[in-house]
Amino acid sequence: MKNVELHIAALNSSITHNGNFVLVLQEISSAQKLPIIIGLQEAQTIAIALEKIKPSRPLTHDLLLTTLETLHAHLDHVVIREFKNGIFYSVLVLKDQHQAYAEIDSRTSDAIALAVRQNCSIYMNEDLFRTIAIDSSVSSDPQENKREQFYKFDVEELNQLLLEALSKEDYETAAIVRDIISKKV
Repeated sequence: MKNVELHIAALNSSITHNGNFVLVLQEISSAQKLPIIIGLQEAQTIAIALEKIKPSRPLTHDLLLTTLETLHAHLDHVVIREFKNGIFYSVLVLKDQHQAYAEIDSRTSDAIALAVRQNCSIYMNEDLFRTIAIDSSVSSDPQENKREQFYKFDVEELNQLLLEALSKEDYETAAIVRDIISKKV
């Protein structure tokens, strides 16, 4: 299974998901990006690591990395493997003192928070990434980019997008989403 390497391109508050944040991962060698919606606490944990803030007491992620170090192991990299029912599934890939690897199931936000702290690579299954990533260099027409992005969503997600667009009185987006829903149903 081939992977692509990603880096954090942005961490911003979400306009469409009130109280949540958008973590944008970008492929190292292209303009393709992957937005992931995360909660406030997850965003804070990642932001603390990105800003290299040292809390007075260890946070849970720091505790895990210290524990691994004490056991003569380290986080080698993380892999985002799956996307099912709107949820990303990831693994931590650990390496011990004998160069043996072990994989541990992890929430994607925790995996990324650990990867930032450990300064290790973030990977994603290439087929999955190519399926759901957004190419920010494809078109200069923002409406066309929206249309291409929205085709990747299922009908339930599209219905939610439609409601959000209508509540914001964004009728152009609502029309695009409505048209895609009608083609998928």
